[in-house]
Amino acid sequence: MMHIGQMALMCAAALAMSALVGVEVKAGSEPVRRDTPEFRYPMNRINERLLAECAVRGITITDWHVHIRGGLTPEMAVERERASGILQSAMENHGREWNIHDNKSLVEFAAAARKANPKMPVGIQVNDRDWYKQIDAATRAKFDYILADTMIMGKLPNGRDRRLWLIKDISEIGDPEKWMDEYLAHNLRILDEPISILANPTYLPAPLNGLAEKLWTEERMKAIIAKAVSKGIALEVQAESPYPSPRFLKLAKSMGAKFSFGTNNFDPLPKDLTRWLEAIMWLDLKGEDIWTPSCLKH
Repeated sequence: MMHIGQMALMCAAALAMSALVGVEVKAGSEPVRRDTPEFRYPMNRINERLLAECAVRGITITDWHVHIRGGLTPEMAVERERASGILQSAMENHGREWNIHDNKSLVEFAAAARKANPKMPVGIQVNDRDWYKQIDAATRAKFDYILADTMIMGKLPNGRDRRLWLIKDISEIGDPEKWMDEYLAHNLRILDEPISILANPTYLPAPLNGLAEKLWTEERMKAIIAKAVSKGIALEVQAESPYPSPRFLKLAKSMGAKFSFGTNNFDPLPKDLTRWLEAIMWLDLKGEDIWTPSCLKH
């Protein structure tokens, strides 16, 4: 019979070896390789429930907000799709202050993404408000969708774009109601651009989070939703984000909006998709409520 100390040493040796060869040792089961998609993107109860609900409701669930950044590659997005059962896309930011900033870099990005999987949808997140003048028609045609958010508004004293997520104090905003009127106009201008998806709708800078219910009045929400519906623009439900609120989502559903889903990743790690499942259940979404681009309609 083996002593407890000997067993401990053997287990330690097995674990040390597993780290070298990329295998996780589990008692009473076959070793699981760490270099497989199944290890990096494990199926969990939320994902299983999400896929089951989508199957019943006729929803093709797709993550339309997958950034190729922070170590995530198009090839990893392909293996995540294979392991998770959730369709993936590949997208990057475009703008004067970003790595992808002209037609040449856009074409190169599209080619690299399609090399990983020719069938995977490829998109752009546009950060300059004159992007549609910068990107020529031939380049734009290489992309399946265009996503925008409202989180860059105005200029800093140095002339650079003001990134709303960097606002830390209410003094940078001034009067919340006056700022909100400007912000609503900013939202509506973006919805007049030829975009496909409005990401993170009703986002607010951190100093205004506590005023969200007051600032996002029904009138303001209806203005956003009505413009999106009239333009055929999807409203995103983002994983791990409090925006948009259930109040906004329910109003949008009642007004005939289409919805999309996104994770807005910063690294290769999978995000908690509870928010997606909650929205599907809250709104009783069906396939006809989900935005679908032409690349997935055949």
